[in-house]
Amino acid sequence: MFTVSCVEDMRCSPLAAFGYAGDYANDSAWRRGVLSMAYESGGPVAPGARTREIFRVMGLRTVILAEVTDYTPGRTAFRTVSGPVRCDGSREFCAGPLGTRFTYTLNVRDTGPFRPLEPLISFLLARQVPADLRRLKLRLEAGL
Repeated sequence: MFTVSCVEDMRCSPLAAFGYAGDYANDSAWRRGVLSMAYESGGPVAPGARTREIFRVMGLRTVILAEVTDYTPGRTAFRTVSGPVRCDGSREFCAGPLGTRFTYTLNVRDTGPFRPLEPLISFLLARQVPADLRRLKLRLEAGL
């Protein structure tokens, strides 16, 4: 088990950041490796909504199903329900020195068949998450 957490300050309002990055359907625009992300459930995003993510990691394409566990103004959270890795995470959007302070946290609970590669996965995610947040920052500060 390991945790990756990253904070990025952005020149935009918390409402704008939450409106974009709080919608998991936008993940493929700023998270490297996400080929697509779509909601499986209809209706507005709310706790219990499910997402289907197609992700490429280390050359392998995988499908991850996740459930939204929290969706309140300024905060989203999820947990995986199927896929090769079990994890949960959150995205928090609050006022910061530039406008928004965005905190992304990922808790990897079980790497399943990738357990022997866990140190490598941890290292790669520790590099990838900050790069993803920098991509998000550029998009938000450019007005999308």
